[in-house]
Amino acid sequence: MCSRRLSAAILAVLALTPAPVAAATITPEAAAEILRRSDVASLAPESLRARLRITPLDEKAEPMEIEVWRSGDAKSLVRFLGPKEKGKYLLRLDAVVWFLAPGARNPLKLSAARRLRGSASLDDVLGIRYGRDYVIERAEETVEAGEPLVVLDLAARSADAPYPRVRYVVRRATQRPIRAEHLLPSGKTSSVMEFVEWEEGARPVARRLVITDRLRSGIRTEVTLLEMEERKIPDGLFELRNPTERRRLEGE
Repeated sequence: MCSRRLSAAILAVLALTPAPVAAATITPEAAAEILRRSDVASLAPESLRARLRITPLDEKAEPMEIEVWRSGDAKSLVRFLGPKEKGKYLLRLDAVVWFLAPGARNPLKLSAARRLRGSASLDDVLGIRYGRDYVIERAEETVEAGEPLVVLDLAARSADAPYPRVRYVVRRATQRPIRAEHLLPSGKTSSVMEFVEWEEGARPVARRLVITDRLRSGIRTEVTLLEMEERKIPDGLFELRNPTERRRLEGE
C-alpha cells in the first residue's frame, strides 16, 4: 500500500514539473544574416586608427595602451605606447605576425595567439572576422535570463583561423553579440569574450570587452576602446624592412 502511495506521489510531482523547453532552430539563411549583422570586426571601417587600453583585472600588472592601424583585411600594425616601449611594433601581414623593435637586426616572427597582456591575445584585440573565417554548423534560438538569444555554433574554415570552434551568442533584439566562447577541438572552452559596452550609433562598435582565459584559472582582462577614427593609412606603415613611415609616428 505504501509503495502504491509513493508511486502515485512521484507521478504527481512529475506531472507538475514543467518539461524543459527545447531550443528552436532557425533557417541557414536567417542564421547567416544574423552573423553578418553582428560580426563586429567585419563591420568596422576598412581603414582605421584606434587607441586601446588593456587592463588585467585579476593580476597586479599595469594597464597597457596601444595604437592600432588597420588597412583592409591583410594589414594591421600595433604600436606600443608605453614610455618603455617606444619604437616597438607588431606588424601583421595576412596571417603572419612580426615583432619590430629599435636596434633589432631582423624582425621576429610571432604567433597571433600570443598574449599582449593578461588574457588578451593579438587576435582578440585586432578583431576576429567570424563571417569570413568560420562556417555556421548549427543555429538555434534560446532564452537566457528571460532574454531571447541566438546561438551560432561556428567551425573554422581553415587551420589559420584563431580558434577551431566558436559559440557565438547574439542578442535577438539588437543583433549585437553578448559573448563569443572560443572552443578547443575537444569542445572544451579555452576563453570567453564578453561584449560589455557599446558605442552609440547604428554600426556595432564595442567600447569595452572582458576576456576570460578558462585555461589559466579564469584570468580576466578588460579591453577598452579609447578612440577610433576612419582614415586612410599610408602603405609605408606596413613595410616590413623600411621603418621610415613608422619613425614619423614616433615624432608626432
